Amino acid sequence: MTTPVARQRIPYRFAPMAVQCTWCRARVGVLCTNQRGTADRRRDVHGHRQTDWIRLMSTQCPESICQAPAGQPCTITPDAHQARITAALTPTTRP
Repeated sequence: MTTPVARQRIPYRFAPMAVQCTWCRARVGVLCTNQRGTADRRRDVHGHRQTDWIRLMSTQCPESICQAPAGQPCTITPDAHQARITAALTPTTRP
C-alpha cells in the first residue's frame, strides 16, 4: 500500500509570493515594494500579484512530474512551476 505525499507548506509570508509581481517586479519569494522600490510592503502584496496567484491556483499544473490539481500548490517545489505560470497567464477563448 502506498501512502500519499505529504503536502508542503508554502514557506512564504503570503502565498502569492510564489509568483513574480507584475506591478513592482518583485521576484519570487520577495515582498512587494513601493513604487520606488525602497520599502517593502509588510501587510500585504499588490493586487496584481494576488490576482495572478488566484488565476494560477485555478489551473492544473501541466508539468508531467507534478500534475498538481487546481486549488493545490505544486508538489515538488514551494514555487509554482513555470509551465503552470505560463498556462495560467495564457488567455483562452471560450464560446
